Amino acid sequence: MTKHNKKRNVGIVYEMLMNYITESVINNRHDHAKKAIKIIERRYNKNTELYKEFRLLNALVNTSVSGTHIAAGILAESKMAARKFDAKRLMKEKSLLIKDINYQLKESNFYNRHVPNYKIYATIQTLINEWGMNDRSNLSKMIEYEKIAVEHLISEKKETAIQEFDERSDALVFKILSEKINQKYNDSLTNEQKEIIRNYAIYANDDIKLFEYLNDLKEAVLKEMSVFKSKTQNQVLLSKIDMVYSKINEVDVNVKNDDTIKKFMTITKLKDQLISGE
Repeated sequence: MTKHNKKRNVGIVYEMLMNYITESVINNRHDHAKKAIKIIERRYNKNTELYKEFRLLNALVNTSVSGTHIAAGILAESKMAARKFDAKRLMKEKSLLIKDINYQLKESNFYNRHVPNYKIYATIQTLINEWGMNDRSNLSKMIEYEKIAVEHLISEKKETAIQEFDERSDALVFKILSEKINQKYNDSLTNEQKEIIRNYAIYANDDIKLFEYLNDLKEAVLKEMSVFKSKTQNQVLLSKIDMVYSKINEVDVNVKNDDTIKKFMTITKLKDQLISGE
């Protein structure tokens, strides 16, 4: 059986890239995180053979079934799928992925990152490789690894959906930055607050776009406050509107830091409470 190469294991490399993005965001190296994100977007594109193998690998690693007969059926279908991959194209795409990591991230210890379930990722990837070899595969070893795969499929595990990159990275960035920026909030964030954090992460190294987003947000909130003021008859709320309006107007969108983002999050919450009459 062919020796496992973690650099050519699409599942392990993906987990390492996500780990790298996490580290970069935590350490405020947003430019590094963006490079890794672009690598994933380019190399794990839905139109690639690499993506097809990635989907298959993740399905076998993360799926749980109720019995061996179902697991055996899944392996049979997976084997047929693996044999339909364009082997030459897949090999080339993996080489390009490795090249991107080496030349764009330039991290000497990149492949030393810890990956949960490393062993099963390695087993399943090696099994997929053997399936793709058809008559040239090592039959006895392939049977041995298929047995391990069946045992893994019927084992109890947390159900993990095969998520698209944009959904997962979005959740990752939000989780890290919401913890970093917004620790003083004990209640759940509003959708508007989540959007503020998300855009702060996306435009971390693009001052112009971040300014445009924050300025548009500021203008939109001010307009909303003005419309509300013209419609409400509640004297208590009217007495507070000018104060909130003034605070919003004073926020300097040219200052790009955590404090500015906190101000916007506080202001939008104040605005929501005011309009809802709380």
